[in-house]
Amino acid sequence: MEKKEDRRVAMTKRMLKEALTEMLREVDIYHVSIRELCQRADINRTTFYKYYGSQFDLLADMENDLVEFLSNTIREYASNPKIIIRTVCEYMESHLEFGRLIINNNVDPLFPQKIFSLAVLRETVMEKTPGQQDDAVREYLFNYLTYGAYRVISMWLNKEQRESPDQIARLLMNLTQLE
Repeated sequence: MEKKEDRRVAMTKRMLKEALTEMLREVDIYHVSIRELCQRADINRTTFYKYYGSQFDLLADMENDLVEFLSNTIREYASNPKIIIRTVCEYMESHLEFGRLIINNNVDPLFPQKIFSLAVLRETVMEKTPGQQDDAVREYLFNYLTYGAYRVISMWLNKEQRESPDQIARLLMNLTQLE
């Protein structure tokens, strides 16, 4: 019995996330009305408020899904950056509309900082660049690699005729020389 409730909750949240993504293509987060969001998701407002306090809470949940996926992927494949990049690109491609909105800073300009401040990302990148002993140089290198990769993925997501996730992973590995 409990599993059915879990599936229903997951489906309701998925419908809300899809509706919010649609709306964010048209208006900014400050102009999203809960009434219209619920109409698009075909749920009632009471159900919305059962899970979220506002459209900002729903957006934060969507961002957290992405950050959690990224963290788990980095942990799982820490020894192989190419697999991390490919897996993240596959995820972003399968969530293309939201990916474009969030990566292009159309929704939350502070979102990139949530990614760059992930301890697991910092640890993994620093592990892959052991030759640099100076802390300042390592910090510059971390920022260069992560912000650069973020920008390449952003450009890739915005293309209509995108390379495959594997091609982007190979490109980034060549550019960063982390192989």
